[in-house]
Amino acid sequence: MIEEKALNAIIKKLKESGVSHVVVIPAEDIVIDERVRLKCQVPLCESYNKNLTCPPNVPSVDEFRRVLDRFTRAILVQMSDTLTENRQDAFVLANRLHELINLGETEAFKVGFRFAMGFIGSCCRLCDECAGVIPGEPCRFPFKARPSMSAMGIDVIATATKAGLPVEFPVSDTVTWTGIILL
Repeated sequence: MIEEKALNAIIKKLKESGVSHVVVIPAEDIVIDERVRLKCQVPLCESYNKNLTCPPNVPSVDEFRRVLDRFTRAILVQMSDTLTENRQDAFVLANRLHELINLGETEAFKVGFRFAMGFIGSCCRLCDECAGVIPGEPCRFPFKARPSMSAMGIDVIATATKAGLPVEFPVSDTVTWTGIILL
């Protein structure tokens, strides 16, 4: 009962902050697939080994899978909007999702989910150029930066579809970014 009340408070805060969709799912419904992580390397993503929240700078898929087994629930969060001719608008929305995942994680922590952990859609774009391009340089925003779901091996499309959330891929007129908060 207390946990349900806490979940409802987090969801309410996220909805008030403008998310398009939010749903609680069992953690076991998160689809992990090594091929998702492999897509960071084939073809080589521009952020690979240049972003501190991207592979190879994040835990392996096997390590993440082991840790995921310790969580019981997750909150899937989506932000959707119609794209303009300036396709870069998509990344403005991705940054907004990043903010909301951090907000949801903070709210979850406040109501007692001490291991709450958020993951974003796409790579972290808090900085124009990640400190990761300079060997040994630490993250400028370690309490805000989050890895993407894909970097951890989460199949975003399969997980969202399983949860009944809309997914359109490849993107056409509407872009939807998905993030997750593990509880």
